Amino acid sequence: MASIQRASHDRASSGKWILVGLILSVLSNCVNSLPAGEAPPRAGGLQALPKQRIEPWPLANAGFEEEKTGWKFGSSETFAIVQSNARSGSACLRFDAGAPSRYTPSVRQPLPDIQPGVYKLRFWLRTQNVVPPERGNGGLRVSFEYALDTGQLARAATKIYTGTTDWQLVELSAFLPKDFKRNSVSVNVHRYGAPRSGEAWLDDFVLEQVRPPAVEAFLCYPNYRGFLAEDGPQRVRIWVKANETVPNESPEIVVADAAGEEVARVATDIRRLPGIVELDADNWALGEYKVQFSLGAYRHPPCVIQKISADQRRQLAVWFDTNNVLQLREEPTFPIGLYVTSDYSETPESYINGHLQKMSEAPINFLINYWQGAAPTAACRAYLEAQRRFGINYLVTVNNFYPGHYGKGTPLLNELLPEANGELTTQEQADRFTAKYAEALRTEPNFAGWYVMDERPFDQVPRHFHQYQVLREADPDHVTLAVSNKSRELASWRDTVDVLGMDPYPLINMKQGRPLTLVADETRASVAATHGGRPVWMVLQFFQGWSVDRWPTEEELRIMSLMAVTEGARGLFYWSFGARALAWVKDPDEKEKHWQGLVNVTKELKSLEPALLAPDAPEVVKNVSNAHVRWRAREADGKCYVFAYLPAKKFSERAEAPAVDVVFTFKDGRQVTKSFRPDTADWFEVGQQE
Repeated sequence: MASIQRASHDRASSGKWILVGLILSVLSNCVNSLPAGEAPPRAGGLQALPKQRIEPWPLANAGFEEEKTGWKFGSSETFAIVQSNARSGSACLRFDAGAPSRYTPSVRQPLPDIQPGVYKLRFWLRTQNVVPPERGNGGLRVSFEYALDTGQLARAATKIYTGTTDWQLVELSAFLPKDFKRNSVSVNVHRYGAPRSGEAWLDDFVLEQVRPPAVEAFLCYPNYRGFLAEDGPQRVRIWVKANETVPNESPEIVVADAAGEEVARVATDIRRLPGIVELDADNWALGEYKVQFSLGAYRHPPCVIQKISADQRRQLAVWFDTNNVLQLREEPTFPIGLYVTSDYSETPESYINGHLQKMSEAPINFLINYWQGAAPTAACRAYLEAQRRFGINYLVTVNNFYPGHYGKGTPLLNELLPEANGELTTQEQADRFTAKYAEALRTEPNFAGWYVMDERPFDQVPRHFHQYQVLREADPDHVTLAVSNKSRELASWRDTVDVLGMDPYPLINMKQGRPLTLVADETRASVAATHGGRPVWMVLQFFQGWSVDRWPTEEELRIMSLMAVTEGARGLFYWSFGARALAWVKDPDEKEKHWQGLVNVTKELKSLEPALLAPDAPEVVKNVSNAHVRWRAREADGKCYVFAYLPAKKFSERAEAPAVDVVFTFKDGRQVTKSFRPDTADWFEVGQQE
């Protein structure tokens, strides 16, 4: 998605978040004004993000007062330490944007002893007449660079600076994963592109490490906004990790009711952490409970559990069972969704004739139109009505509802928040705007929830967590979906959304030779990020990528889909029916070929719906002859279904390596032999014996 610049992307913003208590209180009272014993209470969940703990990480010669000490210069013509124009002290680093250089000029400081974690790099920058090239971009950029153990290079980078500015403080957040290659990390100041002229000065670098909280905690079950239904399992499951050692102390969990009375206290065994701690809620009365995690003097932000009646649970439009299966208006549902783009209209027929009629050839039940975030509510209701005729549920895009990022003068903003004068300028305005939008749509029968995040970096989590607080107050029973392309950062998002997913696209930039197995790996990473405590809906490649790439074949679509299911996906989406994808294929025969391939794959998935909705049943398979094969077994409708694939490390293995026979032995002694090539997937079923 970000790799092809989806239209609704926005960039990071900073500042303190303002909760609009009055609006949320009014909305909450409206939600809870239904007859007593029926309406669900306010949504629960984590109430605040842990406060950051900042520790300095030493940089050598951070102000360039010691000439080149600590810094490695790749081009003395482009970068130089000068004794003028410094922000502080007597020296700074000067960048000559127009100086000729055979290679990309840079200045870098290696960080040989740095550890995995989150870092913040800050520095001061002044620019003067830095002119980009006539075509493309070019200027100055600063990055935090490293290599992974695989050899792949990675970086977090600032924007590209051009023009003229006075001294400004620039901040860059970077996540250094555990699998980085030691001695590969550096702070890098470099020219980007080919700017024509100008100068810039840099000074006073600071690097800080963001330390994790003393204890981490994540509510795995209940798995939807803290709602614990009395007719479901009563074992509360919390993943706990201790990041510090406190003498004679272990992480502790205390549960108190709404009156502040303690109902449970558990001191965990630190030797068994990280791990899952369970609490028995069977004897808890209906109502609100606050769960507090602590280690020594540290107190983790509390998490709220709402124990609700079976009747209250039935009033929720959306919830998830213990297997993370979507319960949509009390119907178990496996989402099969499409992304699409279209102009908006206030007549259902225009949507039907525009794209829904054609899309209905595939058995899709979900849709995301990321061009509709500016449409007035009448157009959105018309779209919802049109989708209802085809049994489609709608996720509405709000992933750019932030000050400075939402479009100016949009019809929706003018309708819902006329006092904003056509522009969101404050967080308070954004909160009211979002809450009013939720109030306008949440009663629509096939409205399913919100598409809230698309391939954002981890440093935007606070902003999205704030929006999540607004949405779960204004709309307690419709999901929020976030899709990332950064698997190593997924854990940062787990408290910020209801459904998490990835969009691995192995057939983009195909010269890298990434196998289809990438889809399986990223699905597994998504499940692991929440310790199996949240549903995972994956987004699969249905587009060409760059001009040197190609479209996935029907076989490849099928393989990617089955790999995702094998690794635990409880929903699948395909990008895209719209712009930069199927809508841009000019040849009608080619377009129809691609489309019918997806239709065939989704029809096969629909035929497997009983298995896609069933709980896992690993006990039915006693043995698999090939230890490299990944598999998942489920029992449904009197049959045992097995999904399986053989992983690969390179794309070429599917064509070059021979097929292998794999024997699946069931607990009743029966055996089934299936043939797999590397990077392929399949499924089969066997009848259950009496």
